[in-house]
Amino acid sequence: MSFFSKIRFWLAVLAGPAVLGLPGCGTPPSSAAPAATTAAGQLPAERMTTPLPLGIIGETEAIYLPGFSAPFEARIDTGATTSSIDAREVRLFERDGQQWVSFRIIARDGKSRSYELPVVRTVRIKQHNGESLRRVCVMLTFRFGHLTLEREFTLTDRGRFEYPVLVGRNIINGLAVVDPSRRNVL
Repeated sequence: MSFFSKIRFWLAVLAGPAVLGLPGCGTPPSSAAPAATTAAGQLPAERMTTPLPLGIIGETEAIYLPGFSAPFEARIDTGATTSSIDAREVRLFERDGQQWVSFRIIARDGKSRSYELPVVRTVRIKQHNGESLRRVCVMLTFRFGHLTLEREFTLTDRGRFEYPVLVGRNIINGLAVVDPSRRNVL
């Protein structure tokens, strides 16, 4: 798909194909018309759906981890390659010749859960001041909207941040489009 085709696709997803004047897409019916579709048989732009499983999501959304009753607030960051979660007491150890990590996730309501998981990889995170940090990456299962997913998360102390979870491109690619003017759509 060419660059311009991709732009036309995302404009159609976000604004509706009638806005782009695409073939077969009429204008939305007038308010006097009771029909649910346009004269061309298409849904009006405000009722268009995306081909993506989660559709359009906001700049913040909730994710649910097994073992926790309350959701975790997540900031959606299309600039982040890998997602990140607030983890405490992170300790590396070896088990059966492989590197593992133990850590604790603490919900904002104080409930916590300990984990021991294999290390998937170690990533280098570039900071704004030019320094880089190394973070451990693990696979976590969670619910995002109506989907249950297993994706990589880096472990870091996010206690000073407003959101305990940062959702990066490794989760949203192919699943959703982000509308930064919206919050908690799912």
